Amino acid sequence: MEMEQDSANPRKRKLLLAIEVLALAGLAVSIELTRIYYLVWRNPDYNPACNLTEQVSCSAVALSKYSAVLIGIPNSVLGIAFYLVLLAFIPFRLWTRVRIFAHLENYLALLSVGGFAFAVFLASISSFVLKTFCPWCTVLYVLNLAGTLLIFLALDSPREIARQLQDDFQLVRSEQRYLRTRLALVIAVMILLVIQLNRYFKPPSISVFGNGQPPVELDVSHDPVLGPSQAPVTIVEFSDFQCPFCLEMHSVLNQMRKQFGPRLRVIFKNFPLDSKCNPAVKVSLHPGSCELAYAAECAYQSGCFESFYDKLVQVELNSQSSLLQIAMDCGMSPAEFQSCMAGDRPRKAVARDIEDALKLGIKGTPMLLVNGRILQGSRSEKEMAAIISSALKSQNSAGKK
Repeated sequence: MEMEQDSANPRKRKLLLAIEVLALAGLAVSIELTRIYYLVWRNPDYNPACNLTEQVSCSAVALSKYSAVLIGIPNSVLGIAFYLVLLAFIPFRLWTRVRIFAHLENYLALLSVGGFAFAVFLASISSFVLKTFCPWCTVLYVLNLAGTLLIFLALDSPREIARQLQDDFQLVRSEQRYLRTRLALVIAVMILLVIQLNRYFKPPSISVFGNGQPPVELDVSHDPVLGPSQAPVTIVEFSDFQCPFCLEMHSVLNQMRKQFGPRLRVIFKNFPLDSKCNPAVKVSLHPGSCELAYAAECAYQSGCFESFYDKLVQVELNSQSSLLQIAMDCGMSPAEFQSCMAGDRPRKAVARDIEDALKLGIKGTPMLLVNGRILQGSRSEKEMAAIISSALKSQNSAGKK
């Protein structure tokens, strides 16, 4: 697997060395952006030096939903991986005589084009959607552009590239045993990576503490969620659609979501005080609330839970047709809604929520879990703001330990 001679001429070597230097700078900037990302999410008071104005701000970009566009992995972490690949492989091209790396610049060009396209996408989002610029992100865009230009300058003529690709194809065919071993190693590394990602992105659960009881794990992977999954504060709301205090709490939580933005996630669970579906209720305090809970689950399955909930709060229901109209207003067809209401799926979902509530000893609504801590009864906007701010500070303190 050794080369007869090193094909990297002095000009090409200088270009590859320059790309290595740019990759090192890109790695440093990506690490700094990752540090800022996690500090901003954990600490609402953190103000990085790159926050210059409202329009030039690292925090604003980091807190947007576009800061982690690939399965929740921060873009800066992807940047770290990208630059590590460049830093790891270019030395093999420059200082080894292994044949498999003889034409590495051809494949690095493809990787660089992908990285540059991703940078253009993020820059477009920043310019036209967020209308906010992140200084360190802009540095990365420039580094990506410079690196892409240099790697293309390091390429040979198209005819020579075609010959090199043919040589590489022949190498793969003639050295199958050698490459099979390396491929098995790459696959093993990928499997380990998938396992780690599966552990990191496992279905969310909440550890609940309170009343001197051991922690209770709640599965929230099938529940309506309002807010980003990486929010440092999570509120689980157990509610009844006919409970007047719950409707007030819904309004308060909506205001909290506006105030705290992507630092807050609200997860909804049903606890209708109606004996028709709730075995813990002997006398129905809110007759018909089971039907409303089923309807909300149907709305969630159709992707319009938030709109449905808001309309339930605003409209006084006096008939089944009123409920159907709300469902139609949020995008469900009459046939779709009626079919869902007649099925078992919403009933099973509500039963799961009630089972979770009974594990916690809930007897009334509203009941909130703020980062796993039980909070009984309704709260004013001022009280909730203080509670959420305290939870954010606790998260930040825990993150520093």
